[in-house]
Order: sequence, then C-alpha cells, then structure tokens
Amino acid sequence: MKKEEIKKITKYIFLDSQLRKADLAIVFGTRHQEALKKVFQLYQKGLVPRILLSGGINKITGQNEAEQMVNDLVAKGVKKEGLILENKSTNSLENVLFSKKKIEQEIGFPKIKKIIAVVKHYHSRRALMTLKKHFPKTVELIPVTYDIYGFTKDNWHQNDIGKEKVLTEWEKIRQYLANGNIEEL
Repeated sequence: MKKEEIKKITKYIFLDSQLRKADLAIVFGTRHQEALKKVFQLYQKGLVPRILLSGGINKITGQNEAEQMVNDLVAKGVKKEGLILENKSTNSLENVLFSKKKIEQEIGFPKIKKIIAVVKHYHSRRALMTLKKHFPKTVELIPVTYDIYGFTKDNWHQNDIGKEKVLTEWEKIRQYLANGNIEEL
C-alpha cells in the first residue's frame, strides 16, 4: 500500500476518543476486557451515570457478552441499577437497534442528550455511523475507543491482523453506506 492510501484510510477509519460527561455509555458487544476497563474508567470518573451493555452469544466463547460484562462490572463495584442489559444482538446493527429499544423503554430519549459509544478503535467510525443513522438527531454521539489485537492507529498497516481488521472495516463501510444501514458522520 502506498503511504498516501494508508494515511487516507487511517484518517477515515480511526476516530479520536473524547472523554466527556454523558448521560449514558453504550458498550458494543465484545468478549475483550479492554472494553470493560474503558467503561469502568468512565464510570469511576463520574463521566457516565448509566451503562448499556449490548451483545448476545459470542461465537468464540459461547457466552452471552452483555451478561458477562454485567457480571464483571458488578464485581468491580458498579451498581447493578446503573446497568442496562441488551443481550440478544449478534452484530453492530442489532447492537444499535436493540439498544435503541432498551433506551426508549428504560430511560426515554427526551432524557438523553449525550451518549458515549465504547468501541474498538478500528470499529469506531462504523459504530458511530450506525448510531447516527438510527438514533434521534438530538443525541450527541461521543466516541471512546480502545486498542485491541496489538495494533494501533499508527501501525495497523505493519501488522497482519491490523491490515485485515482495518481493510475489512473499510469495505464494510462502503457496503453498508450503499445499503442504507449507516449514515456518514
């Protein structure tokens, strides 16, 4: 890959974290502890009073992602009444659609002004594009990312896993924009 192409892809795919106060954090389904560490930091710092954990059965572990995250956060000292569980989703679009329904049922969007999306660094743009497409326009979406798989924004192109993950996202964004499931930021 040429240097210009790497720069273009990097600038587009990776969003910068914005640690700010919000009404709610949404954690997209994952089996990785990095997501929990990140959302726990937000909670400890008082940046989010509530956390929505989204994710169904993980294909690798066979465990329910959201339920496991709830258990882990409660074990760390997060109050269970501050957690919202969405435990049916199997992909990013379902994370968003099913989480939207949970927010409508348990809080109501009129009470939500800002939402932090806790997502993998290479998945941040597509996750926020999906939220933007399906959540009310009155809600400000804030990315908070975490690094995973041993690559970063700066070296993904020098790492086989990084290349595979980032280039797959690059292609998925193109496809999902074409079919109308996401909206450009």
